[in-house]
Amino acid sequence: MRGESWACTDPGLIRAVNEDCVWADDALGVYVVADGLGGHAAGDLASRTTVAAVQSCAGELRRLADAADAGGDEASRRAVFDCLQATVEQANRDVFERARDDEDLRGMMSTVSLAVLARQAAYVAHVGDSRVYLDRDGTLDQLTVDHTLAEELIRAGRMTRDELPAFRYKNVVARALGEKATVQVDLLYVDLRVGDRLLLCSDGLTDYVALAEVQRTLRRHPGTPAESLVQCANDHGGGDNISAVVVRVDATPEEATTTITAVVPMEHTQKVDLLGQLYFCQHLTPDERMKVLRYIHEEVANPGDVVVQEGDEGADFYLLVEGAADVSVAGVTVNQMQAGQHFGEIALVSGQRRSATVVATAESRLFRMSRGGFYDLSKKDQAIAVKMLWVFSQTLAQRVTELSHQVASSRG
Repeated sequence: MRGESWACTDPGLIRAVNEDCVWADDALGVYVVADGLGGHAAGDLASRTTVAAVQSCAGELRRLADAADAGGDEASRRAVFDCLQATVEQANRDVFERARDDEDLRGMMSTVSLAVLARQAAYVAHVGDSRVYLDRDGTLDQLTVDHTLAEELIRAGRMTRDELPAFRYKNVVARALGEKATVQVDLLYVDLRVGDRLLLCSDGLTDYVALAEVQRTLRRHPGTPAESLVQCANDHGGGDNISAVVVRVDATPEEATTTITAVVPMEHTQKVDLLGQLYFCQHLTPDERMKVLRYIHEEVANPGDVVVQEGDEGADFYLLVEGAADVSVAGVTVNQMQAGQHFGEIALVSGQRRSATVVATAESRLFRMSRGGFYDLSKKDQAIAVKMLWVFSQTLAQRVTELSHQVASSRG
């Protein structure tokens, strides 16, 4: 797939300086929105510095995304995320060091929302309260989570969304580039389809235009979506700088003339819900499960395909999303798996050899997560990994207790 984009940024009707900065490159498939913070402390310089850091790494991001498309393996996908994180960390250092070395720039910071378009998905990096949305079939889904004081209070249960409009500090950003020497980056992997649109925007749009009107504007002005969104925000007061980058996902010329036989990826919202049904993901919030999704690979198995072989080294966890499979030990069928069941979770932490063979008995769709992916999650999002490991440990402790009772009963 390839992207066709429209980008627009505007100071709005109140502010004299535009502290937003945008960049869209369809040839590289890299898109970014940065919203500078600090007012007289050079927020405009902070956003430009952020975008410049992205531009300097865009070629490498493109190369790695192409390699991930060609390889389709866990390591190549992680390489894109490693580069994305390094890019944002470099932007953070650039902003932080400029502010540290120049007293007139103290306090300058920037948000960043960055997307890299690949063959079947977008790689997303995000810090701050700019946003990335997915527009599919007229439904607009927010992919990123705002890093604001208000959002933290809502997540902690100390405030409701109904109270947000009247909250005095609703625009206080809790995480931004340049605030500290290091920064935590949200990284997401979002499956795309031809016809989808990505919207990257600053809060100058979302604070002034309701989501339903954003949807209507995108639908009514397909030829000038970014400019029309900016105009819409100005029509509603334009009290802040406004930026929008709209990326329409198109088929490449080769794809347009080729019959696509691959299974269409599931909706990312469906994936989030499916992960929530797993016992070790039940304590994760939807946005945390979105982060886990970057390590989930969709696979298709035809009837008779061996998914795992008894005795082989175990390194992957599987969730049977659709279809059916037989589980056998020493050639004897011991279980028939249906959609919703999973196996191999111990492989995520131990890598022990497979205790059974799993063979698809119908056309099946599976989610796969590798041990390497889980380790990478542990490094990049420790809080999520700790929640999962805690449930693992509780489950294993329960199994050991049950086994001890069985042994004691057999001796009695």
